[in-house]
Amino acid sequence: MIVTSNQLNQSLYCEKCGKEQAQIDIWWKDGRNDDGLGYSEVFAECPSCHTQLLKKDAYGEIRSVEDALHILQG
Repeated sequence: MIVTSNQLNQSLYCEKCGKEQAQIDIWWKDGRNDDGLGYSEVFAECPSCHTQLLKKDAYGEIRSVEDALHILQG
């Protein structure tokens, strides 16, 4: 999902493109650890070249874009 850097409350610089990105592509994946606890990985990528700009891990399931943004902001 494409969001603005304002929604993320920070600007992210893409070294491959050589500029700060006004828009960021965020996505996530959920899973379970061996002990059965849920976890999530949230990624922020450059929408132009798909370079990973930020990655955060969290416990629990992500149910919305707002959840993903909250994790990336933390």
